[in-house]
Order: sequence, then structure tokens, then C-alpha cells
Amino acid sequence: MESDAVTEYQIRQYRPADRDGVLALDSLVWDRDRGGEWFDWKYQQNPYVDHTPLFVVRKDGDVVGARPFMPFEIRVDDHTVLALQPTDTMVHPDHRRQGLFTRMTERAIEYYEDTDVDLYFNFPNGISRPGYERLGWRRIDRKRTHYRVQHPESLATEYIDSPPARAGAVLVGPLLRRYYDRRSGADDRLDDITVESRPGLDVDKLVRLYERRQPAGFHAYRTRRFYEWRFASPVWVRSTYVATVDGEPVVALIARTRRTNDAVTITQIGEVVPMTGGMRWRSGLSATLEAVLADHLSSDVVAISGTVIPYDLLLTYGFLPDDRLPISLVSGHRCTLVARPADGVSWSIGDRPLDEAAYWQLTYAERDTT
Repeated sequence: MESDAVTEYQIRQYRPADRDGVLALDSLVWDRDRGGEWFDWKYQQNPYVDHTPLFVVRKDGDVVGARPFMPFEIRVDDHTVLALQPTDTMVHPDHRRQGLFTRMTERAIEYYEDTDVDLYFNFPNGISRPGYERLGWRRIDRKRTHYRVQHPESLATEYIDSPPARAGAVLVGPLLRRYYDRRSGADDRLDDITVESRPGLDVDKLVRLYERRQPAGFHAYRTRRFYEWRFASPVWVRSTYVATVDGEPVVALIARTRRTNDAVTITQIGEVVPMTGGMRWRSGLSATLEAVLADHLSSDVVAISGTVIPYDLLLTYGFLPDDRLPISLVSGHRCTLVARPADGVSWSIGDRPLDEAAYWQLTYAERDTT
């Protein structure tokens, strides 16, 4: 445990007695009430480590800082390594500008030096990224998110500052929905394709489709235990969509939906497997996207992260990137993929360099989105 005699800050690993303090700090810093079930799922039920991967700062008996991690098994070629994703950094407003972010992260790096952890990767925004870079992380790639805004009037009050623009969002909503009604990828689709959906996860199909065509680049290793943990968050409601050609499954999507604190209903395409393929895969992908969108017309926003779904198919269904107009006007969540080897030196796994964007193949499954 690190202790500062002047400030009396104590930095150490998480203990069960810290739980209520961490949850209270999470609620204060992130303006949300996730609760104990969410905490247990995210940090204590993770199948890859035998401890709670979280470091805290205490002062005068209170938790004033927390540095959590989400462990993943990362697969690249034939290699499987243990990785940590820094998540949800928290420092109490009264204790900021004391270097606690840096000190918590340094304490974690020191702790994991002699463990099985091989690398760190995460998606900081422009505010927190310089702090990671000072600690040895490197920028790899700007990560775009594509949004299909189905009910702009629902976003107007919270995300648009200009009164005329808010009024415009209300007026444009019906026009936008009529435009979406005419968007279809049917011309790009095989005739004998069917799509079935079911509530929750169809883990068997997801695993089989992943194993049929595993990507070569860095990605979360999609085993049964991965799916059963990663998509069990109590925050989301999930469904699995599977496209079949001639009776054979060719692609599956996971769609998940939640309502934000801003009263916005968001649906994410949380997963796509396989993550690449040929004509049958693309045809199935188009059909499953269309089915997801038909089932989620009431969602205010539908979001897709990563580069798995071809860009032209995203445009076909009305998805626009968050780093270009008009989405850039209302999106404050742009981020960058960064990474760091655990030893600070070994920047390759096998023949794949960590800091080359072309070798990362990601969806929302790898991103900390509650």
C-alpha cells in the first residue's frame, strides 16, 4: 500500500469493505446509479482473474479515487494473452489535481508486472488520453462510432444548445424516419436468406460462427465463457439475430438496448460474428441489420462501433460517423484506441505489432460500454 504522509492518501488494491464507497463514488462522478448487481458482474464475476481488478484511494476513511480494470483474453493469430482494459476512472471532485489518476495507474502497473497480464488497451477521450501516453500507452487508431439517429427530437433538449437547432430537430424527425423507411440493402442480398431472432444470447451459434472464421488480428477471444460474462450486464436488454442461407447460419448479431439517464433509448449492435466473410456473409449481414432496425424503430439512436461492418453498408442503412457533420455536432464521445505492453517493452505478440491499427479487429464487445 502506498501512503503519502503529507496528504494522507492511501492507494491500494480493492477490499470488500471498499464496495459501498466505490459505488457511491461511481454515482457521484458518472451521475448514474448502477448498483451492486452491475458492480458484481463487471468486476467480481469476470472469468479471467481470481481477484477484483480495482485499486482505490482512501483519505480519512473515505474512498476518494478508484482505478478499475476489465480483464479480457485477447486472441491474435494462434496466441492468446491476458489483457486489462482501464475503465471508469474515478476521482472525487474535491481531490482532483492531486495526481491520483497517475498514481493509481502506476500502482496497478507495478502490481501486474509479475503476473500473467501481457498488455493494456483502452479507448480514452481527448481529455484522459495524454495521461495514458505519459505512462507509456501509444495511440493506435481513432475509433469511430456510427449512429443512426431515429428520433432527433428526443436528443434535442439534452444535446443541442441552440433553440433554433432544437426546433429544427423536432421538425426533421418525421422526415428522417420516412427517409429510413426507404433504405434497404435488398439489392445486395441473396434470395434464399432468412433471419431469426431470440431474446438473450444464442451462445452456441455465436461460438460456432466465431470458430468458423476467426480473425487474425487482435480481438477478444470469443469462447462460451466470454459471451456468458461479457453480455450479462444488467444494464442492457439483449437479443440475438442469426442469418441463415440454405439452412446454414452465416452471420449473427447481438443487439442490446438501454435507456440512459438523459431519457434516451439507445440500441447498440454489440457484436458481429464472424467478423469477416464473403458474399454470403455480407448478404446475411445486410439482412440481419434490416431485421434489427425493424425491431427497434422506437429506439432514439442505433449505434455501431468498429470497422467490421462495411462502410457502404452502414451508409445504406443511414448510419453516419461521429467525427463528421452532422453527428459531430452532438457527439461528445469520440475516442482513440491506445495500448501498452505490460512490461513497457514488448510491442509485438508473435509477428503482430501492438501499435498497428490494421491488426486490431474490434466491435462493442471489446469496448467498456457499461
